[in-house]
Amino acid sequence: MKDPFDRFVEAFGLPEYPVLFRYADDLPAGTHLPPEGAHVCVFALLAKTRREGSPAAFSRSHYGCPGGGFYLGFLDKPREGIEQFLSCGIPGRMEGERYLKTPEIAGSRIAQGAGGPAPKPFAVFTRADRAQHGGDPQVVIFFASPDILGGLHVLANFDRKDEGVIAPFSSGCGAIVTHPLKEGAGEGARAVLGLFDLSARPYVEPDVLTFAVPYRRFLEMAGNIPESFLAGKTWEGLRKRGPRQAR
Repeated sequence: MKDPFDRFVEAFGLPEYPVLFRYADDLPAGTHLPPEGAHVCVFALLAKTRREGSPAAFSRSHYGCPGGGFYLGFLDKPREGIEQFLSCGIPGRMEGERYLKTPEIAGSRIAQGAGGPAPKPFAVFTRADRAQHGGDPQVVIFFASPDILGGLHVLANFDRKDEGVIAPFSSGCGAIVTHPLKEGAGEGARAVLGLFDLSARPYVEPDVLTFAVPYRRFLEMAGNIPESFLAGKTWEGLRKRGPRQAR
């Protein structure tokens, strides 16, 4: 019997395996951490995990960037002046990104997107086709193009009367860790569509978004594959357009 990751790869015609996230007490062999004190985007490190399969990890002293450190639970705040940075800036001191209209709106959004402190020393990302480390993942993260995202969205709603997918305003790392963990801790366990963060997008292909699923919900979705649209003519027609090649 195929494991659920191979089941998804086969059914969807995925050009790459999903990335798995979990908190851990130690690190798998060959793990890459950002240098201490270096400013490295989470998605820059994950590009290596996606391409080569090498694990990536972050910690309280190796968190890559303040935003990543905050959303992975290693820092209390993303950075000093984050509310101004995301909105109008500070004249003569800081140029604002203008993602949000005012610092007050930015502050509210940050509070809504915050998670709890990291429960273990390391936040670890591994590729699903490599040997698993230390038990089940907490989140399954697909990096996917529009056709595949459409299929994932439909499958996430296949057995639900309510909406099975959310797309919150969020940092890229918040959309693949913080929000899915919150969903996994509740009853609904919705999937999270993400990577609308313009500051993180330079580190992924232009036709890719993320689709992050709490692990227990991922297993439910895998169980629904045989009776779903994935064996039908509509999906077969989309697959014939050919898979996107991983870069």
